[in-house]
Amino acid sequence: MAEPQKHSRTPFALHKPPAHTLPGGLPWWASAFCVIGMLSGCRENASPPPQLSATAVAADPSPRLPAAATPSAEVLPSEAPTAAPAPDLPEFAVRTTKADVWNAPENENSYWDLQTQLILGERVLVLEALGEWSRIAAVEQPSHKDPRGYPGWVRSEFLTPSSPAAERYAVVMTARTHLGSDSADRDGMLVYLDTRLPAEEVLEDRVVVRLPDGGKGWLPRKDVRLTDDLARPVPADGIFALAESMTGTPYVWGGTTSDTLDCAGFPYRLFHAYGILISRDADDQMLEGEYVDRFSVRRGDLIFAAESSGGEVAHEVMYWGDDMVLDVDIHHGVMLRPMPDFFLQYYFWIAARRFLP
Repeated sequence: MAEPQKHSRTPFALHKPPAHTLPGGLPWWASAFCVIGMLSGCRENASPPPQLSATAVAADPSPRLPAAATPSAEVLPSEAPTAAPAPDLPEFAVRTTKADVWNAPENENSYWDLQTQLILGERVLVLEALGEWSRIAAVEQPSHKDPRGYPGWVRSEFLTPSSPAAERYAVVMTARTHLGSDSADRDGMLVYLDTRLPAEEVLEDRVVVRLPDGGKGWLPRKDVRLTDDLARPVPADGIFALAESMTGTPYVWGGTTSDTLDCAGFPYRLFHAYGILISRDADDQMLEGEYVDRFSVRRGDLIFAAESSGGEVAHEVMYWGDDMVLDVDIHHGVMLRPMPDFFLQYYFWIAARRFLP
């Protein structure tokens, strides 16, 4: 999440500068877009769109890196996110298919106060319990806000004490699938991409999983991958087809699930399903991975943009190839769009980072 946006968008140049460039290697239209951007003063999320529900992405209360202190793209460090959970804090797991995390209990259902979202089985540390609410750190969502994990408040009823680690896990690898209550149930509750549950038995077309509350569920075998090491990345051969399958998913401030996404939550959840851990928010993601020159971007690279020249990261997109980017647009949700269209309407290039092998 960038503050106050949780976005990320794409580049305005292909792998090499075209013939019609100005001095310095910039295309003529890139300079024109910068001028138009400065004149328009457009702020994509200045106000929430009326058609969105109140469960949208949260304003980030922590201070952002000032523009003057923002490191240049050439010297951005390549750091893997780390977490430092305290061993004396109780660990819990999410027992519902999705749980919203707020910046304060009194701000529940306030559009800009949703911080992030958790999914079934996701682990959290409970830092403080106050009646119906728990202050947590989401250990699987790295953030500069708390080295233990992404902080916020969640309803206590959505949590259950965590079970010991399992020998094998089933990870959901489709945008959503059904979790049956028995072997014949094909229309159970919906669960989302990247849901990770202990696998107890593998049948011909189903996988029996253990739920956080101790019960059992049945997942379609074709919709999951099995692993004995959740931290080990797997080949990302199907990642672009999976990403494209989520086209049309609505933008929601703070969203990380495959039915509610913001610009940084989309690549976080997508990469995490393949065992690639990146931070939750755009400003942190911009400091990770491998630096990529703007003329060397390739499909899957993340491009970070500002609302003004020299400004802070405000949005990110995924480069799709052929001068296209995959954007989580506040009005249209997940969509493919031309890079020139993106930069004409909104942003100035900051950096590009690579996370896929």
